[in-house]
Amino acid sequence: MTCTFHSDLASSHQAIEGARRELLTVVDGVSRAGMEHARKGGWTVRRVLDHVIHSEHLYGQAIAHLAGAEVPARPSETSPASAAQARTTLLDTRTATLKALKELDRDPRVYGTFYELRKVGHEEYSVLSVLENIANHDREHAEQITKYPGC
Repeated sequence: MTCTFHSDLASSHQAIEGARRELLTVVDGVSRAGMEHARKGGWTVRRVLDHVIHSEHLYGQAIAHLAGAEVPARPSETSPASAAQARTTLLDTRTATLKALKELDRDPRVYGTFYELRKVGHEEYSVLSVLENIANHDREHAEQITKYPGC
């Protein structure tokens, strides 16, 4: 199990980091004015990034809960004013997620927790499924932002 765990953990880590790099590349190309662009019937880029930041915090809380680690405090509710501020906050929330993830690697007795489906709110997740959601979520919104007019 240890070999499989470490391999799956490394693959998941690479996936979330790659997806976050893609998102940050998109964010780096958004101007201050671009933060206010929106598709018809859709959120502004600022709101999309605020959603990704909030979601990352919730994902980090879920991982911490599943890993038996300290659940990170809720960040401020301030929406990013600029792409640079969004970038900083995205990096901060990712650091909190990775900190929660490190708890799993500290004790070989809890490696199974990585795969175990457990209740989080009204749904069931494993750490692995949460990491898959994180990567997919970043990719989805990176692609969404690139389709916005003016971005």
